[in-house]
Amino acid sequence: MKLCSVFAVAVVAAMVAVFAAPSSGYYTANVFFVNLLNETLSFGGCSGTNGTLPVTPQSIIPGQATRIFINTTEKMEDVSGICWWSMRSKVACDPNPPPSPATSCPFITWQRTIVVGQEDIDWEIETPGHYGIGDVTLTKRIGHQSKQYCICMPTESDCQSVCKEN
Repeated sequence: MKLCSVFAVAVVAAMVAVFAAPSSGYYTANVFFVNLLNETLSFGGCSGTNGTLPVTPQSIIPGQATRIFINTTEKMEDVSGICWWSMRSKVACDPNPPPSPATSCPFITWQRTIVVGQEDIDWEIETPGHYGIGDVTLTKRIGHQSKQYCICMPTESDCQSVCKEN
């Protein structure tokens, strides 16, 4: 009887360890940007707090994509940052101007905060026109986020549908 109890406790402990792991593990995010504008998005820069950016975005010609890869360096690490691009036409962000240190639009910000072992991840993207969020279901795994954002023309009101096709 004692052997069964010890085994049951071991099984429960193993299950708790497996299911608790994602909230205490390393975090990564792979974020793709697709340029559906009629002009090149020139890379402006990236700035972050904690973690690393082993892959930073590049300038994006029309119809092409670039990406950011965000990686924590410690378990349960808060990370935040911003990356931005500029456009030759110098169209202003709508409705918010870029936060410092970004100097132009479009931009994306991220904030991952750990509170009592639970993570909260917030993303904000701002463009002079519209943006859509593409399908990223094929690359999801525990402790990892994949995102795809499409930057569309200000006249493209159905950017979400266009993004799903790219």
